[in-house]
Amino acid sequence: MPDNVKTALSVSIRRLLRPLVKIMLREGMSYSNFAALAQMAFVESAAKDFVGSGAKAPISSVCELTGLTSDEVLGSVVEQERFDASEIIDVSNPCARVLHGWHNDKDYVGPYGYPVDLVMEGPALSLTKLAKRHAPGVPPQMILNELRRIGAVTEVGANVWKALKQDYIEPSLSPENLGRMASLVESLLSTLENNTRKTRGGTALFERTMVVDTPLTDYQLADLHSYMTVFGARFLHRTDAYAAVELHEKMPVKANDQPSIHAGVQCFLYVEPSRDTKRLRDVIDFG
Repeated sequence: MPDNVKTALSVSIRRLLRPLVKIMLREGMSYSNFAALAQMAFVESAAKDFVGSGAKAPISSVCELTGLTSDEVLGSVVEQERFDASEIIDVSNPCARVLHGWHNDKDYVGPYGYPVDLVMEGPALSLTKLAKRHAPGVPPQMILNELRRIGAVTEVGANVWKALKQDYIEPSLSPENLGRMASLVESLLSTLENNTRKTRGGTALFERTMVVDTPLTDYQLADLHSYMTVFGARFLHRTDAYAAVELHEKMPVKANDQPSIHAGVQCFLYVEPSRDTKRLRDVIDFG
């Protein structure tokens, strides 16, 4: 790797880590916690992405690639197994799955693409049947109570419910929200990694960014946010509907094909952090 690219990569990684470390410090995680996690990621990527190639990766090769000792590699493997056994891994929110199904499951979408109103229980379509299909094992009444709490549904008849929102986003730092955050950032970085790879099997993945040319006031940012809330959500919902129905009707799975690719589209409004021009040694009192 050329020195200028290596330096630029180091600067970029530091910028990527800053908001993540901000969350970690806010929640009481120390550098040693992060170092252990980073070590696990290095070992896993070296073994699975660079050395393994379908066979077992020699520990000597993993050590050479990561700069870790064999004891450190083994320690990371043991720690990884402890994480994999945790029940918190891959937490998904059942309410989000139910809302998504309500807006995209063809059995629950009306002729104009709007979700149909549902009774709580009944012989035909019902919220109970919807919940059992998209969030099996979770009590339907619990899902309804949560959807009411966040204002995602409203009662339009005697125990007849209308969907008001398509997205479930919990503002607190819950396990579900942390999983969503990790998935979002991982997906973005995976796309960038694919698109910057010198050799790849497929084409570059779609990735575009819109930057506002001039600085905004608080009022202008609020108006831009309102615009994106309407039209950004409309774009995503239309894409979601296309992927859920039209894509499969236009290109059905062939007899010998095995669907294995998980894909999606992300859209979010970002605000750049203010430029921090202070030198690090000027903000630390060394005594």
